[in-house]
Amino acid sequence: MKPDDRPCWKRRWAWMLAMATVALVAGWWLSASPEHSRPSTPAPVSPTAFRAETASPAPPAVTVPAAVAARPAPEPVPPPVIDAVTVEKHEVCSGEDNLISVRAHSPDGNDSYLHTSIGTGTGMRVPLRVWLEPDGTYEPPVVTVFGKDNVSASVPVPRYKVKPCEPDRLVEVFSRRLPNSDEDYEFLARVVELKKRDAPPRPPFAPVKYVWTFDDQHTVTTTTPVVTHTLGGGGTRPWAMYFQHLVRVDVVDAQGRKVTGRSSLQVLNTAFENFDKKGVVTVLARGTPRFPELGEDGVVRQTFRLYHPWKGLVRLERVTLLRARKPEPGEPPHPEDTGEVSLGVDMIPEGRGVEVAVSLDTKAEPDVTMLTYALEGNTLDGHPARGTFSVMRPPPRPTKDNSTPITDPLLTAKVKKARELLGQPYVTDEDLWRLEREGRFDDLNVRREAP
Repeated sequence: MKPDDRPCWKRRWAWMLAMATVALVAGWWLSASPEHSRPSTPAPVSPTAFRAETASPAPPAVTVPAAVAARPAPEPVPPPVIDAVTVEKHEVCSGEDNLISVRAHSPDGNDSYLHTSIGTGTGMRVPLRVWLEPDGTYEPPVVTVFGKDNVSASVPVPRYKVKPCEPDRLVEVFSRRLPNSDEDYEFLARVVELKKRDAPPRPPFAPVKYVWTFDDQHTVTTTTPVVTHTLGGGGTRPWAMYFQHLVRVDVVDAQGRKVTGRSSLQVLNTAFENFDKKGVVTVLARGTPRFPELGEDGVVRQTFRLYHPWKGLVRLERVTLLRARKPEPGEPPHPEDTGEVSLGVDMIPEGRGVEVAVSLDTKAEPDVTMLTYALEGNTLDGHPARGTFSVMRPPPRPTKDNSTPITDPLLTAKVKKARELLGQPYVTDEDLWRLEREGRFDDLNVRREAP
C-alpha cells in the first residue's frame, strides 16, 4: 500500500469527518429501533437543579402510621359565653362600691377553667368602686371572662348612675396567705376617712367591733381589725382551676354607726393545675402547730393532716424519708434518701383526710436540719398521687450571743409589750406584725430620736 502523502491537516479533517458520519448513522439506527428495545434514559436535569441536588441531598423518607396521619388537628378552644352581668345598685355615690356579678359558661360544657376580671378586680363577684372625673363622667369598666387556654370574651359593665356625692369614710379589706399554710388567710380592715372641703367636722369614728362574713355564710365577730380564716374547708372545695371567695366586714362604733367593706379573692388551685398539666393528684399536708416547736426534751413534734381534692380513696404505696443535714459553710443543703418508712396509714380518704404524727429528735440527730416525707400512691381509678411535707428544726432561741441588740426605742417598746401580751419569753416578726395590725401598739408613746 502506498503511503499517504497528504498534508497532516488534511488527514486530520478526513478522520473527523469519518467519525461524524459514523455517529450520524448510529443515531439514525437507534432512533429507528422499537420503543421497548431503547434503554431508559433519565430526563435531562438543569444545571441549577443539579447543583441544588448535590449540595443538599434529599432526606430519607419517613413513614407515618396511617392512624397518626389521619388524626385531625385539635379544634381551637371556643371562647366563654357571658350569660349575664348584674349590678347590685342602680345608683351609687362616687367612690362607693357596687357589687358586680357575672354568670358565664363554656360552650363545650367545661366550666372548670372559668375565671374573671372586672375592672381592676378579679373574681366572679367584685365590689367595684368608680370615681367621677372632673367633668362628671366615669370610665365604664370591662368584664373579661377567661376559659381554657385563657381564651377570653369581654363585655362592658352595664352603666349605672354615679352621683357626685362621696361617702364619709371607706373600709379597705386586705388579705394575705399565712406562712406554712395552703388554706389559712389573714384579713385586715382599715377605715379610711375621706376629707371634704368646707365640710363641718364630723364626730370621730372609733370601731368597737368587726363582723366578718365569708362567702355569705360563715360569720366571725372580732374586736380588732384582723381575723384569720380557713378558706375552703380542706378537701371540700369545688374541682376547678380557681377558687372564688367574697369577704365582707361590717365595722361598728360605740354609737351604732356602721360602715361596710368587701373584697373578692380569686385563688389559683394548684392541685387542679398539677392534674391538668401533669396528670398528678396532689396530696396536701396541713401541720399542727403551723410552725415547728422544740420541746424541752429536744424533740420537734407535729401532726399533719393529709388530704387531697380527688373523689375517692388514695392508696399510699411508698413513703420515702429524706434527711437534710447541716451543709458546709457556703454550700446548699443536699437531702439524702434514707429509704422507705411507714406513717402507719396506707389510705387517704377524700374530704378531711387522715392525720399522722411525726417528730425530729434534735439530740439524737444533731446534724439533721429537716426531715422530708415524699408520698407516692395512686387513686382508685389509676391516677398517680404525689405529695411532700417536712418537719424542720426551729431556729435557735435568741440570746445575747447570737442576736443583734435593738437600738430603736419604738421597736424595743413593741417587743416588750408583745412579750407581755402573749406571755412569751421571746416574740417573732410574725407576732409583731399581727399585734400591730390589731392595733395593740396604738397606745405606745415612744419618740424616736433623730439620727
